[in-house]
Amino acid sequence: MRTKSSVFATTGTPATALPTTRRTALRVILGGALLAVLLAATAGPAAAEDKTDYRVVDPSGVYFGNPRLFKKPVLVNCDRVYRAIPEYVEILEKNLTDRDVRYHFLMRKASDKFAAAVRSVATEGGYDLVAGIGTVVPANKETPALPEATDAAIKKLPV
Repeated sequence: MRTKSSVFATTGTPATALPTTRRTALRVILGGALLAVLLAATAGPAAAEDKTDYRVVDPSGVYFGNPRLFKKPVLVNCDRVYRAIPEYVEILEKNLTDRDVRYHFLMRKASDKFAAAVRSVATEGGYDLVAGIGTVVPANKETPALPEATDAAIKKLPV
């Protein structure tokens, strides 16, 4: 036995065309409304991203954050921070190379300390990107110079 809904969908009489037309119209209206909401939602962030006046030249020099999505970057001089880490200074003083076992042990400790200091500078300063000198540049001439937080990173180094 056929149900009422299957009769509407299978017969082509004018009496049954009305519910199908209503469904189609409802789908068109809801689809248009959904499209309008999606366009409005994506238009806001796209305009906000255009306000980022800096660009990343070398993504490998980014120490914290996403090089594609950032609004408040800061620069750090990696060499100065590493030279303030005692384990790294020991590597330099003893002329250790990657063939020495002690080198890997010390370098791991130095890298962990560097990462902790960079993370601390980013979270406490409200920065969403920490990069090396020359990694992030202003996109145009009106953009102000980037702040540098090398001294703050050195102060934040764990003992």
